[in-house]
Amino acid sequence: MVDRAIRAEKADLRERAQANRVGLEVDSYRVCRGLAHFIVGLRPGWIVLFDAMAGEPDLASLLEAGLGRDFALTRTPDEGRVLSVHPVRAPREVHRFGYSQPVADAPIVADGDIAAVCVPALAFDRHGGRLGFGAGFYDRFLARLAPDVVRIGVTNGFIVDRIPSEPHDIPMTHLAGEFGVVALPLDTLP
Repeated sequence: MVDRAIRAEKADLRERAQANRVGLEVDSYRVCRGLAHFIVGLRPGWIVLFDAMAGEPDLASLLEAGLGRDFALTRTPDEGRVLSVHPVRAPREVHRFGYSQPVADAPIVADGDIAAVCVPALAFDRHGGRLGFGAGFYDRFLARLAPDVVRIGVTNGFIVDRIPSEPHDIPMTHLAGEFGVVALPLDTLP
């Protein structure tokens, strides 16, 4: 019964978050500026980015910022629910949902070589909770990574007090937005 209630609450929140994205303009430059300052101080290793969908901050300018870091992108498979990670400069194709991703046979980045992951979502909360689209791709991916991998939720500004969590949900360690990058949990919302 609890699972049903949590899923219903998440479904309602997803609907509100998706409505928030309609016509939303995110200042991606400000988001990337804060991320760039934060990323340079991280331990060596790959930084995993995402190709933005409508309503998400576009992280492409990080690639041109001369940060001296190795960047990677996730690949969503045609079948199954296991994300793979590939160098950002690998050949790409367009996923059926419209974002660009590495081709299936691109070189793989090992999970153990990842220092940080920038994670998209419909919404985040001040405790590190994340509301994705509900397929669990990122939760499965993040669960594979070492506990010291920095998990940065990249927000379009839709931050709520609390997102209901389930045992498989992996919390973020940081939140990035137009306000910069902050460690979680937060006492107050940015």
